Amino acid sequence: MYLNFKIVIIALLCVQLSWSQEKDTPITRDTFVEGFIEVAYTQPIFYGNNFISEGYDVKSTLNLGFTKGIHSMVLHFDLNISSSDVVRPEVTGNVRNANFTRVSGGVGYPLDISSKWQFSPSLNIGYLKIGQLFGDEKIRDDGFFINAEVALNYRIYEWVDISLGAQNYFDFISIDAPSEIQSFFNNAQSIYPFLGLRFRIAE
Repeated sequence: MYLNFKIVIIALLCVQLSWSQEKDTPITRDTFVEGFIEVAYTQPIFYGNNFISEGYDVKSTLNLGFTKGIHSMVLHFDLNISSSDVVRPEVTGNVRNANFTRVSGGVGYPLDISSKWQFSPSLNIGYLKIGQLFGDEKIRDDGFFINAEVALNYRIYEWVDISLGAQNYFDFISIDAPSEIQSFFNNAQSIYPFLGLRFRIAE
């Protein structure tokens, strides 16, 4: 909770600083050829009837990304690693904890709202690895996911934007399970709301 409060305060200070700037640098289509390094704080929220939402408490984490503009489109590349604790052992069995590693790529289409505001939807696909500690043994499950993302970006300075948004993940995991409960273990859904910064790099 203390970390969440600090992040909100930092975001409010960034917005306040931006209001004090006399120079208004517009976002235009020409800037889409630029690249961004992105760092965002995110809190995974799993929902629906699946073994992750029912059995794990997934912790908050950082999302690292790179965005490169190609004409009016943008290419996304993201990395996210989050850990979790078991909250219902009767669902997870002898699993003590798990780590979720996501690597993805996709495309988006930024839409200008004003000289400083930009709305950016994107669609991504990626690889999911679930590393679990099963008793004293480490086991691994793999899968892939589709991710729909929406973000609202605000330019603070020429070189940095603040970004607020959410990612909706649809996971397809390869876990051996009886047919009657296969969907419970092989499919999961989650929302990752995030607050972060985008640092503009040279073309």
